[in-house]
Amino acid sequence: MKKKENKKSARTITIALIVGVFLIFILAAFKQKPQDLSQQYSNQPQIQNTNFKTHTSQDLKISFQYPKEWYVNEKDRNILIASYYTRIGQNIVPKENQIKMFIDEFSGCHPSIEENLKDPACGEGGMSVQQNKILSKNTSQKTGGTFYTYIVLSPDGKQYIYYLLQKNNSDTILQISKQPDPSQFDKEFEDIINSVKFL
Repeated sequence: MKKKENKKSARTITIALIVGVFLIFILAAFKQKPQDLSQQYSNQPQIQNTNFKTHTSQDLKISFQYPKEWYVNEKDRNILIASYYTRIGQNIVPKENQIKMFIDEFSGCHPSIEENLKDPACGEGGMSVQQNKILSKNTSQKTGGTFYTYIVLSPDGKQYIYYLLQKNNSDTILQISKQPDPSQFDKEFEDIINSVKFL
């Protein structure tokens, strides 16, 4: 009788130990620190922002994101982005609560950006023609390359803002304009510029 009781109690102790070890593993899994979980999922692909669409231009060799409610129209290496429905060539002036942007190539006959901004007519009219003056220049790094903001004063006293994005280690330069400037959509304008990628 004692042998049977000893075997029963040994079995009971063994089962209790197995159940105890199993419970410890379960508790340890549930007590994992939140920071460990965040590290576990940090290498997962990021979910795309569903508030934006992506446009790819084979002509300008770029892609960018823009708000999904906005409109994009592309023609002859020019891209129009607007918060209201319009197309290239319609020349619909945006209202106070709207914005219209253009992306196209920046070009000129001079070797540098600043020379082209000062003399966009490439010397036409001769030496007597006054050049533009560059009042300020701001530079920052974006995903696509170097972003420049120039404020230029024309000989007739008007000021113009030029936004240029230069592909890293390349002569490829995009000119980006917006109307009105400044606009209530300056954040969206920045987001679009930040999202530009050269193909």
